[in-house]
Amino acid sequence: MTDKPPTIPVTVVGGFLGAGKTTYLNHLLRTGRSRFAVLVNDFGAVNIDAGLIARHDGATMTLTNGCVCCSIGGGFLETLGRILDEKIPFDHIIIEASGVGDPWRIAEIALVEPSLHLNAVIVLADATRIAALLADPHVGDTVRNQFERCDLVLLNKTDLVDAHATRAASAAVAALREGMKIVETSEQTMPDLPQANRKTTSPFRADAVPDVADHEQQFKRWQYQRGGSFDRVRLETALRALPPQLLRLKGACTLAGDTGPSLLQMVGRDWSLTPVEAPERDILLVGVGTDDLPDPAELDRILDRALAAPPAFDHHGGLQPPAISIPLREGQIPCR
Repeated sequence: MTDKPPTIPVTVVGGFLGAGKTTYLNHLLRTGRSRFAVLVNDFGAVNIDAGLIARHDGATMTLTNGCVCCSIGGGFLETLGRILDEKIPFDHIIIEASGVGDPWRIAEIALVEPSLHLNAVIVLADATRIAALLADPHVGDTVRNQFERCDLVLLNKTDLVDAHATRAASAAVAALREGMKIVETSEQTMPDLPQANRKTTSPFRADAVPDVADHEQQFKRWQYQRGGSFDRVRLETALRALPPQLLRLKGACTLAGDTGPSLLQMVGRDWSLTPVEAPERDILLVGVGTDDLPDPAELDRILDRALAAPPAFDHHGGLQPPAISIPLREGQIPCR
């Protein structure tokens, strides 16, 4: 009688758009000693999150152009197969679900694949807005479903709200399910991976499956790509003009007068700009919104008004002196 080969633990990290999943994932990669395989699922056609993952000794693989939980199909299974076929086995597989995805739907793969075992399903919640998201008629069901089968909730960004708001946010999450474990976190105080003792579900038994929402129908994607750069002042005006149906906007851009690219992140009405290493692109942003998001052409026109004009020539044939650069006033709450 031979011993069974060891299985690889799988942890799925979920949470709504802008909750801090990528920040948490980078924390795990910087502080962990394991050889990780990281799968990043972005809802957009371009996987911005994968480009923000810290360098590590393992491998990062991207799952783009759709929500994996809505279609556990060829792309995901093929990528997972490549991981399992590695000559040197990975110590741990971490899957970052899309911001609108159901992490449990992805985690179920680890329950039926003999070479894997499910370590934990972790969901991040943004303490600054989780209560409002749960009550939102457009996205509330999607957000609630993310907590349905999770092992751990990281109530994130608690450093951005006071104690009263933190308690209210924690209570809103705790009311979703009895006995849910909630840990308050911030960018500076994120925990390591839990070593969960989850009971494995028998592959010969299936739990009742509720109706699964089609996130491709519930949410719309928008991609904005342009050459050149944004004008600092006009960009602030454009971001304020974007419609409230746009839930998330992120990506790399250049600002007129800057020497390098910046990462633009916008969640709701709050946004931030931070220096970032990026490929040689001028502007590439990906947005996710509700099903009533205005036409992409209308959204394009809003940001097009923020583009910096090309240098103008005076009547002597020389370049006009650049205008004085006014610093961009960033959003009140930084997105992480």
